[in-house]
Amino acid sequence: MKRTFTLAAALAAGLVAAPAGAQSLRIAHGYPAQSIIGATYDHFAEYVEANSDIEAEVFALTLLDLRQASPGLTSGVADVSMVLTPYFQNEFSEANFPADLSMAANIDGRPTSIAAAMAGAMMEYIIFNCPDCLMQIAAQNQVYLATAPGTQFSLLCREPLASKADVEGKVLRSSTNTFRRWTEAMGATASSISGNEMYDGLNQGLIDCTVNAVGEMSNFSLFDVVKGITLAVPGGTFGGTGIGHFNLGYWADLSVEQREMMARGMAETAAFMSTAYVRQAQTDLAKAREMGIEVLEPDASLAEATAAFTRADVATIVQLYTEQYGVQDAQAKAETFQALLAKWKGLTDPLDPTDQAALAELLWTEVLGKVDYETYGFN
Repeated sequence: MKRTFTLAAALAAGLVAAPAGAQSLRIAHGYPAQSIIGATYDHFAEYVEANSDIEAEVFALTLLDLRQASPGLTSGVADVSMVLTPYFQNEFSEANFPADLSMAANIDGRPTSIAAAMAGAMMEYIIFNCPDCLMQIAAQNQVYLATAPGTQFSLLCREPLASKADVEGKVLRSSTNTFRRWTEAMGATASSISGNEMYDGLNQGLIDCTVNAVGEMSNFSLFDVVKGITLAVPGGTFGGTGIGHFNLGYWADLSVEQREMMARGMAETAAFMSTAYVRQAQTDLAKAREMGIEVLEPDASLAEATAAFTRADVATIVQLYTEQYGVQDAQAKAETFQALLAKWKGLTDPLDPTDQAALAELLWTEVLGKVDYETYGFN
């Protein structure tokens, strides 16, 4: 049964304290400190300390791992974290629905930066177009501010793969249902091991490839276990990277001015992470080539099979979320999100994909700057 938390109800239930203004911020995430995500949250902590009297501390892969992030926020172990919502399919089915549509960003031509287009579309959809998303997030004692996807997903493999025939029979670590369906459509077997297990899985031969952004080569130190990178297949990105999930009690304890400051910081931070993934992909590809790792484009058989899958999979996602997760009006929601994707492709395609300041300004003026921080999270 869905629950909607108003501020009065949350206070009465003892979930939150009366707003007074917080003095500290505990940030926990399940990535190594020396990673894009580590740098992202360091950036957010620095923003908070530079723009308030709040002291921020970042805990990298110590308090919470990737699967502990959401329950850790719910229970107040941390004040803010990255929640990878596809790890929690039932709890966040409404937000996972548009996240699973990320491959649709490529249907009418690939965006200049899928990271930027998806970030804006996800944030605008969840905050202004999906009250069901907000109710599910509130039911986890959380408040949502930002999503920051990475670059187009590629195949990071133990050996070079270029054709559909090369992929057939392989075991691919696929992080979402969409990428698992693509994997199976290509004749391969999907594995759902966590991101923290990718290195060992590749090193021990438990998986042949991981479906990930190229920037994860550095994030998870994969250069020693990857021998081939096949670019932009399956494409799409991990749209469920909720970098701006706050504990509801902590959010309520902030003053309105502090909430607005946190939101502005999250616009900056989402832009930091999305553009950092673009820069990291460029750097990692150069390093891979220097190390003798083969970097390939997919051949026609793999590219055409992927394009056909992408077009057909939108209807599959609508049906799956309707039947398996009980999402109401899924077709209309899919159309709303695809319209937002088109809008954000139009807004971001003219930008340099590494221009952090320009993307941050768009995320603020188009989304987070329009929020009423006196009531947001409580109604």
